[in-house]
Amino acid sequence: MLGRELQSAERVKIKLSGIDPQTLVSFEMGNPDIDLICTYGKITLQCRQGVSDYSIGLILKTISTIDNSATHETEISCDFDDIQNYQRMGYTLVSYGRHDGRYRVTFNVPFSSEKAVYSLTVSFFDELQNGKILKKDFYWSGKDHNIIQLFNELKNIDGWEIKEIKNKES
Repeated sequence: MLGRELQSAERVKIKLSGIDPQTLVSFEMGNPDIDLICTYGKITLQCRQGVSDYSIGLILKTISTIDNSATHETEISCDFDDIQNYQRMGYTLVSYGRHDGRYRVTFNVPFSSEKAVYSLTVSFFDELQNGKILKKDFYWSGKDHNIIQLFNELKNIDGWEIKEIKNKES
């Protein structure tokens, strides 16, 4: 009985936040330079140039705290000897193949590894410095309460707000 009352209270709390439980299509949050779009299976991070490495790291660390089973898949072109360096950074080798004298390597970056999350933060920041926009996808098993928790943890970033909530039409 108590468990059912707690679940009902949680549903009311989630509904008050703008999410109609089990009907969420997407929840977009961020500030003028960062968009974080959450769905039940995926999070998309978009950053514009000028976002600090601290902000990127805070977002990735917060995701890993809420769902440490989250992952990011990345493809890297490197020499064969560099594959081990990426593995030492916490990346998990998925596949590799020779391509144009180098190796095209696919890695899974587990958010359960602090070392991997740190390495990913550095690589994202470097990539952002070389381009105007960074867009990356992460896969997680987040639900309504995880999305609300993610927003509540990140709302302390300057200018962070709910941008858009899309629910399924009833």
